[in-house]
Amino acid sequence: MRLIVLALLAFTSAAHGAEWRVERIDTPARVTGIETVDGKPRIDAGGLYYGVDLSGDKAKLAFLDVERQRPPENALPDGQVVTGTHDIARVWFASPTQRYDHAALGDAIEAGSLMIVTADGKTDTVVLGNDAVFEDLTPRLADLDGDGRDEIVVVKSYLTRGSAIAVIAQRKGRYQIVAETPPLGGPHRWENPAGIGDFNGDGKMDIAVVRQPHAVGALELWTYADGRLRHGPSLDDFSNHVAGTRALGMSAVADFDGDGTPDLALPSFDRTRLRIVAFKPVAQDIASIKLPSDARTNIGVIARDNGPPALLLGLADGSLVVIRRY
Repeated sequence: MRLIVLALLAFTSAAHGAEWRVERIDTPARVTGIETVDGKPRIDAGGLYYGVDLSGDKAKLAFLDVERQRPPENALPDGQVVTGTHDIARVWFASPTQRYDHAALGDAIEAGSLMIVTADGKTDTVVLGNDAVFEDLTPRLADLDGDGRDEIVVVKSYLTRGSAIAVIAQRKGRYQIVAETPPLGGPHRWENPAGIGDFNGDGKMDIAVVRQPHAVGALELWTYADGRLRHGPSLDDFSNHVAGTRALGMSAVADFDGDGTPDLALPSFDRTRLRIVAFKPVAQDIASIKLPSDARTNIGVIARDNGPPALLLGLADGSLVVIRRY
């Protein structure tokens, strides 16, 4: 398959003067996943891993010799061990349980606890009661309150009340849940975080969430301040997850319009377009890019010197595309 520049211009703004294009990248097999490790995306094509080289006129794959790591004891199957750079060294979901029968992530096994290893080598565990699970695979580390210590953002699902976004932090020497959004109100109602950053430029950190990406598709901002999560602006018609898959990273955070404030890229609800959204000065689309097939995988991000980051995405037809602005 030769690389084809599709030149699918979906949105041109006089204010931004930008043209976004989609290019297919030749792959040796169907692309089934994209992971980001140490800030760099790697492509799973036929069970082998590849990086993407954008140095030439045409994007191409570069083989990666990846050594698979053994998961920690009692870890959630297919859960990710996240490495931190501040006070938390590693964190992962543990205590697999089948007490919740939703299976939104591909099976009926969810996590009953969260394991934390701090930079000084101490360990701690946040254990949920029998009324809830962590319906999640990858804990998210971010300093939400600016104190130099990372908080942990997770999806907590109540068996009878649905999902909530929970913030875990250290209080009096122990990690615990310190804030939650209201649960969605009924079982099998799930939400998926899309990114963390100061999206509206007010100096406070926001958690972007897609509420019920399979049924509702509302992109919402929740601001963490004074130990609470407060609901902010929202937009409709988004999805950042395919039901039954483990790809929870179908979104990307970057400054796409060059105004110094982070923006979000994620698919439309039907996953036929990639939408790039800004929340400053108001919630709005700054680009909407037609895809040649439905979005299927996590989104990978590649930094560029001459413009906003390029985005990698695997599609439902098994192909790989790079999306970049010219």
